Amino acid sequence: MSAAPGSPAAAPNGAVAALAPRLAAILLGAACVAWTATPGRHAGLAETALVLSIIAVTAGALRLALADVPQPEDELFLAAPVRAWLGFLAMLRLLPWEEIAVVTVLWLEVQHPARPWHTAALGAGLVGYVLAVHIAESGADGGRLLRRQAKVLVAGACLVALGAGFAMLPVAGPGAGSALLRVLAAIAVVAAAVLVLPG
Repeated sequence: MSAAPGSPAAAPNGAVAALAPRLAAILLGAACVAWTATPGRHAGLAETALVLSIIAVTAGALRLALADVPQPEDELFLAAPVRAWLGFLAMLRLLPWEEIAVVTVLWLEVQHPARPWHTAALGAGLVGYVLAVHIAESGADGGRLLRRQAKVLVAGACLVALGAGFAMLPVAGPGAGSALLRVLAAIAVVAAAVLVLPG
């Protein structure tokens, strides 16, 4: 027997449902950074990208965690520590932390030697991260949103798998093999477009 919408038992379920997308987004962001941070030798631009990606994912996680904290309109007569706290919240809400995280994580992945399936898994993780952030921020029903975008997600997954598979093939000079690969890639793009177009 399910709890009535206004009953005390329904409140914890609603709180868990609201917190689950935020927790999923935070965990996926941390997992993507950890995934690209291995192996652990980083220098130069790779080290900078790693630091920036950690900062961006952490700031995005803080923004999601503090999303329910209100921002007062009149800050003139507030104490200095409160104004500093509100300034920190405003900075968290101003910058596009998730976009910064995606760019820095991809740049960190580019610094590694070619590893197609590792990069494909990272792409799937980043898509999941961005979707989880969108669900957490908008309050949309995750199941309904994913069902509406199912064709796009399936087409993207197929293209990522094809790209990773083609990247693992040995490089050859121009000839029948490379022409066949180009034809297969064009067919994959057309098939993805057919899947995405409304029926």
